[in-house]
Amino acid sequence: ISTSAFSMNIVGDTIIDSRGNSIEKKEYKKIIVLDPAVVESFYLIGGEKNIEAIAETARSPIWPVEKTKVLPKAGTLTKPSIEHVLSFTPDLVILNSMSEGFGDILKARNLKFIVNEGTSFNEILENLDSYGVLTGNESKAKSIKKEYENKLENIKEEISKKPLNIKGAFLFSTSPMMVFTEKSLPGQIFETLGIENIGSNLPGGRPILSPEYLISQNPDILVGSMAIKNKEDILNSNPFVKETKAGKNKNVLILDSTKILRGTPRVIDALLDLHKELSNVK
Repeated sequence: ISTSAFSMNIVGDTIIDSRGNSIEKKEYKKIIVLDPAVVESFYLIGGEKNIEAIAETARSPIWPVEKTKVLPKAGTLTKPSIEHVLSFTPDLVILNSMSEGFGDILKARNLKFIVNEGTSFNEILENLDSYGVLTGNESKAKSIKKEYENKLENIKEEISKKPLNIKGAFLFSTSPMMVFTEKSLPGQIFETLGIENIGSNLPGGRPILSPEYLISQNPDILVGSMAIKNKEDILNSNPFVKETKAGKNKNVLILDSTKILRGTPRVIDALLDLHKELSNVK
């Protein structure tokens, strides 16, 4: 897993994202945040006062729910509304990879924007520096970053004393059975927990597991998230699942994607709980 790249890089007086979009390095007072991960991170560093509006996320609430549910909305995560965005007269719009195409519409209207991404713990923590600048909360952002860096090191140390040493797959969907590779946040979670990812080194961003490959790899555990809502969906997705160790022992787990797949420091909080939950898997 590459840990050298990060989504937002502060270079001199500019902040540049991984797509090459750049904005002036300064505080922005009216930010439309169309990435739930950034909304959560802004609250962590005390930067919520700069949020003008967020994206509607019907099925996955944004932490802290009591506060974010009352924020104004500017369309949905995948379909932002340019009319709504313009009505808020923002000085910055933050997109995520699901809505980055919206950047062309913003550019045509001379609206400043940047695309957020966080596919590794390092990227997630590095991005806090930029969020601190954007919200005028640099010192709080640095202290939160340091706190989570220490927490991550402590968790890794704790896990190293009792590595799981099991083999598994982190499923994106069941039909077809698509998995996350090592170059993803779920992939890094598996690596940190000491789970051998059977999706590693397969071609594509979210490769499909063939029944033959699933049987040959014989995973100890299958973890589902995103649109997968219950264990039975995984166990009944194809007859070969029940032939694996995971299927025979019903070592199937459904994770709340808002806790484990959203690129915020809170994913680090979930690691230790996950390690405890999986430590009985044989």
